[in-house]
Amino acid sequence: MKRYLWIVLSLFFIILSGCSSDYNKEYDKDKTYNVLCLFVYDSVFQNYRIYEQTLSKSLSQNGIKADIRNVYSSGHLDMAQSDALEASLERLHREHWIPDVVCCIDDRTLSLYLQGEYDRWLPPVDSIPMVAAGLRCPDWALIRRSNNTAVCTDLLNFQRNIELAVRMAPYTAVPGRPIYPNVVVIELDTTDYDKRIRERLRSELDRPPYVNNMDYHVKDLSLEQLSERYRDSIFINVFSNASPELNDYRSDGDYHAHRVKILNSLTMTPFLTVKRDIENEQVLSKTLKPQFSAVRDGFADGSRRSLCGYFASYETVAKDQAVYVARILKGEAAGSLPIKEHEAGYYMSWRAMELLNLDYDDFCNDFVIVNAPWRVQHPVRYVLFIIFDILLFLVVLLLGLHMLFRKKDVQLQEALDEIDNERMMLDMALQNADCIVISSPDDLTELEPMLHPDDSDAISELLATLASGKPVTARKFRLTKDGGASYRWWQFRPSLNMKSEEQGAQMLESLSGIVIDINDAELYNEYMTEAALVAEEITNKETFLMNISHEIRTPLNAILGFAQLLSTDDGLIQGDERDEIVRLIRENSTLLGEMIEDILQFSRFESGRVDVNPVETEIAPLMKRIFDEWSQNVPQALEFKFEAGRDHVYAVVDPARVEAIMGQYIKNAFKFTSKGTVWLGWCFNLNEERVELYVEDTGCGIESRRQSKVFNIFWKDDMFKTGVGLGLTIAKMFTEKMEGNVGVESKPGVGSRFHSSFKAYIK
Repeated sequence: MKRYLWIVLSLFFIILSGCSSDYNKEYDKDKTYNVLCLFVYDSVFQNYRIYEQTLSKSLSQNGIKADIRNVYSSGHLDMAQSDALEASLERLHREHWIPDVVCCIDDRTLSLYLQGEYDRWLPPVDSIPMVAAGLRCPDWALIRRSNNTAVCTDLLNFQRNIELAVRMAPYTAVPGRPIYPNVVVIELDTTDYDKRIRERLRSELDRPPYVNNMDYHVKDLSLEQLSERYRDSIFINVFSNASPELNDYRSDGDYHAHRVKILNSLTMTPFLTVKRDIENEQVLSKTLKPQFSAVRDGFADGSRRSLCGYFASYETVAKDQAVYVARILKGEAAGSLPIKEHEAGYYMSWRAMELLNLDYDDFCNDFVIVNAPWRVQHPVRYVLFIIFDILLFLVVLLLGLHMLFRKKDVQLQEALDEIDNERMMLDMALQNADCIVISSPDDLTELEPMLHPDDSDAISELLATLASGKPVTARKFRLTKDGGASYRWWQFRPSLNMKSEEQGAQMLESLSGIVIDINDAELYNEYMTEAALVAEEITNKETFLMNISHEIRTPLNAILGFAQLLSTDDGLIQGDERDEIVRLIRENSTLLGEMIEDILQFSRFESGRVDVNPVETEIAPLMKRIFDEWSQNVPQALEFKFEAGRDHVYAVVDPARVEAIMGQYIKNAFKFTSKGTVWLGWCFNLNEERVELYVEDTGCGIESRRQSKVFNIFWKDDMFKTGVGLGLTIAKMFTEKMEGNVGVESKPGVGSRFHSSFKAYIK
């Protein structure tokens, strides 16, 4: 009877536990379920990437399609006030995204969630199943209030971690300082979470071989004394970094000095991390070398602060949590799932091992070494891989060289075949072409009687050049084959074989070549040269007419327009306005006259009707006269200056033409200098016996690549400036007519200097 009663009661409790959760939705393998993960630290915490990847992969392996949303906090205990956390939850609330399962990854997130801190953004606690994993020191009283929570724990194992710290402490010793491995230091404060850790620590360590100094009953002993007195025990020193008053009960109350003493001793004792927070990070910074961790948080995250520890990894936590999430989504009640203990193991950080110069092979059998490179984990395979790569490279290289040489052989054979074909074609061409084969200097000598009288020395000069050891190229001369009745152009194309004599001299060893008839090509070149000259002349004339029609139209339109305006004046235009119109008509008339004068000057040059009457002229008075004449027409924004050169300098020139030349330079300077200074001057070069007449300005300047074109006919640097582009051309023509030279030096943004130079002397 009792047996049946027990069966009935068991079935009743099973049914009751199954009904304790309101999560009884039917599982749909094609549905995408919403999974919310609550993290205690911020999103940049490197270890979370491992958890997130493993959780997503494990859910998929368990047949769950999941839309996983991660909510991070700043790492503070008061996470409900974290801006990052609140912003993330508020965003989910606005999107009306409701989780099907909530995953808590830490004791503190679980506590806040069960206390209703997130009710503002999420549905009530028991309305959504929750899976809490990685719990190290759970608040069981709070967890039992919820009937909709599944729990996976990674309870702090102080004994294994302390024994590990004692065993590995010598590897973390600071050079030059002693190490006391049996004195282990732990930092704990007074928060609720720290208090639970203190209770668990006390329950595990209040027995031999441990000496728990949490209440500081042992004090005023040096590390050496502690290590010696408790050499057969493990001395545990627990202190608070945030609340120094908990570390000492001395009457003098000098708590801070005692805290500093403990911090200074951390370079000589192993330090065990049992929680990750700001205080522990500060303490770790004082240890100078990697220490020991009983928690996975921050382990092997690249900071090299933790060497090793005993705990469950993030991969293990994620896999166990994914299994429970899948079971819940497939219909099991969260409250009915048993408490699962994560499988813990010994872990060591490769980056900390590098810092301490530890060998992988010495610890790979006892630890799971995190972030160890593949080449370190598998050295033999790595060496074989390198050897394979080298062999593969050599094989590819040899194959490439083989293919290259084979290709070269094919190309060589093709080249030889092509040479044979060309030789055959050449033989055929020589048999049918009008040419003479030369195989020695004597063959050239035989051609001398056939030379044109004007080219009678061509062969002898060629042979003399070859005899002197100097190389020669192709030579042209005229030959006759009909006794002088007609001559045609021929070209000798030599092939020389030179040899080196003593003192590096080159001597002709052998001579060969051909003399080929190029008369038709010469006649064609002459024809093409004449045609190019004719085309250039036509192009210049077309350009001339186009420029003239455009440039003359501008001032002419202005003159006609203003004249028409004055002719239809009804007395409305008076005073200054009328004077301004008259001034504009006068300026455009002057401009038109200058253009016409330039055109006439250029046409006289083209027709050969320009006369130059050079006479002995003193330069100083001539240049002064030019300056005085142009000083009356200087634009308002410019300053016109005179730079006098040496006196008593004479040149045989035409003064009128010199005035025209300098006038073109001055007009050009005034046109392209908006403001600044224009100089007129001359200088005499005694060594070259030449005088240089120049105009220099501070105008816009000309780019170096365009300076060679400034004296070309119709060329203008600025197409929007007035003029037909003949001024500088005329200046050049006049200068060269008097056997002088023109030149320009210019720099953009600085200015230009135009000059004409003539043969001169001091009298």
